[in-house]
Amino acid sequence: MYQIPLALFIITAICGLLYFFISVWSAMIYWKVRGVKHLAPWPIVGNLGALLRLDKHVSYYYDKIYHAFPNERMIGMYEFMTPTLVLRDPELIEQVLVREFSTFPDHGPLLIEDDSLISESVFALTGSGAKWRAVRNKLLTTFTTGKMRAIFPELVASCQALVDKRPKTLIKEDFTAFAVESFMNSMFGTAILPAGKEELVLNCKTVFEGSRYRMFQQYGLTYFTKLSQFFNMTFMANELHNYFSSLMHTLLNQRSELDCGRNDYAQVLVDMKRLKKMVIFSRENSRENQEFDITDDLVIAQAFMFFFAGLDTTTLVMLHLAFDLSQAKDCQETARQEVRNVLKKYGGYSWDSVRDMKYLDACIQETLRLHPSLQFVVRVNDKPTDVAGVKIDKGTRIVIPLQTIHMDPNNFPKPEKYDPGRWLDESTRPNKFTHLPFSEGPRVCLGKRFALMEIATLFAHILDNFELTLSPETKVPLIYEPNVFFHSPISKNPIRVDLMKI
Repeated sequence: MYQIPLALFIITAICGLLYFFISVWSAMIYWKVRGVKHLAPWPIVGNLGALLRLDKHVSYYYDKIYHAFPNERMIGMYEFMTPTLVLRDPELIEQVLVREFSTFPDHGPLLIEDDSLISESVFALTGSGAKWRAVRNKLLTTFTTGKMRAIFPELVASCQALVDKRPKTLIKEDFTAFAVESFMNSMFGTAILPAGKEELVLNCKTVFEGSRYRMFQQYGLTYFTKLSQFFNMTFMANELHNYFSSLMHTLLNQRSELDCGRNDYAQVLVDMKRLKKMVIFSRENSRENQEFDITDDLVIAQAFMFFFAGLDTTTLVMLHLAFDLSQAKDCQETARQEVRNVLKKYGGYSWDSVRDMKYLDACIQETLRLHPSLQFVVRVNDKPTDVAGVKIDKGTRIVIPLQTIHMDPNNFPKPEKYDPGRWLDESTRPNKFTHLPFSEGPRVCLGKRFALMEIATLFAHILDNFELTLSPETKVPLIYEPNVFFHSPISKNPIRVDLMKI
């Protein structure tokens, strides 16, 4: 009486195993049947089996693939069972990021769960959707020249406050505290933090701290989304999620009750929230196409997204710029003389004076080349298409390994050398698609203008007042943390830059 159910069980099990092995086999020959060069994958783990040791950042494996085929425009790889294209050619990068953006609009699954605090941010919303376009266009109004001029005095005040402390040494925590203060003053127009500055800085540090367990969760959210949902994996702990959600709610509620006359990022969000609905117009005929509700979650997502995306990335650029200038004394002195000459020319700090510091900007660009905070960019196509004549299915991951491209001698001669001169002559400046610290195209970093202004203004103040020297306690070459998303030096060997008052 048990023979029929047992037989059905055995047949079902065999069919299930056959389906599994056929799925694995077909996934592992994806690039072979398309004639794309690739390293031979292992079943299931693909080319990322060693990633599970969590002793190297995922960008290490993109770098390895990139250099394995130096004559190819693109290389195939397998991120576990996900076929991925790694791009080498600037023309293909331009195709994906700009010319055919409508085909490659999204980041794909990356780090965050569906109900995360930033799941409705412009970072996570699908790039082909009208909702994404409407929200992004609204947020972009924060970064017009007029609004940058308006918030510039608050930024100068934050820079001067750091200089007035006469620090003897600068470490990452100093830049984090400055970035938090300048962001709150400039973008939210408040120096009063509901839970206190120290608590905010501590919680920001916790979000970005390296942890094998957290990195394991984030890889799960990226590569095994359904499995990670089953195990309730999250981008950050519930207490941090609740803290930042409450903080952003408080800040925006405070602003909505005041008429302070500011036109900053917080005001844009408050105005957006008051609309309650946003109408989307068709690109083709400018007629009303659809509308969507502006919920509290949507607004809070934009507030936290800008804070999250801009804080640690900007902090790391400032840290690495101090590191680079402390070793390149001639560049440091050239930048200092330019700062002083420009300040004399304009009679002090202004939006225009900082924009006129061309050599300082070149120093920043060179640091961004050597030490991009984000080491790679991902795009996913939302329909079948082809890249360089190779047909790819919908949902194929496209990886642009930024730091590897920045360090390719074919793109930058003597790439290890810190050379701001690369950026001074417009006629010989490198191809923009070989230098992508903020990405490029419609999904270029929203806060790019603010970040560059913030970094330049701070370092103009530092260079005018201090000489920078790398502390003997800092061991070179730097070693980077494998278990964080951004490009951060390992905590056992932090960057320390000594300052001497001039």
